[in-house]
Amino acid sequence: MIQNGANTPLNQNPGTLPNVNGALLNWKQITIFTVVVKEVIGYQVQETLTPVTFNGVVQPFTDRQLMLKPEGQRSWTWNWIHADPSLILNTDEIVVYLDVRYRVMSRKDYTPYGYVEYSIIEDYTGESP
Repeated sequence: MIQNGANTPLNQNPGTLPNVNGALLNWKQITIFTVVVKEVIGYQVQETLTPVTFNGVVQPFTDRQLMLKPEGQRSWTWNWIHADPSLILNTDEIVVYLDVRYRVMSRKDYTPYGYVEYSIIEDYTGESP
């Protein structure tokens, strides 16, 4: 019997995942986010802004992806971040990009492929966790 890739599931043969980081090098650029951390100090909320530099790309959701969102959220600004695995953001964290506050909604770890993916939405509430 002839064995080929169609006979072997990806999760059954470790080490065969393609690392697409090299293909994404020309697509990515140096990007700077500011991570916002709020904490209460002396009964007052203090914001700490920490700049984070990473190699990646920010792109808007497609119309098709927006149609999958609940009706009330379709008009909100949703973006994707494709970045090197060195970028570590947590879900529900607030970041500032191009003077606009965004909330991190999801993280997908594609580290075996050489990147991570985040979904962010414009933060209309102005509140952090």
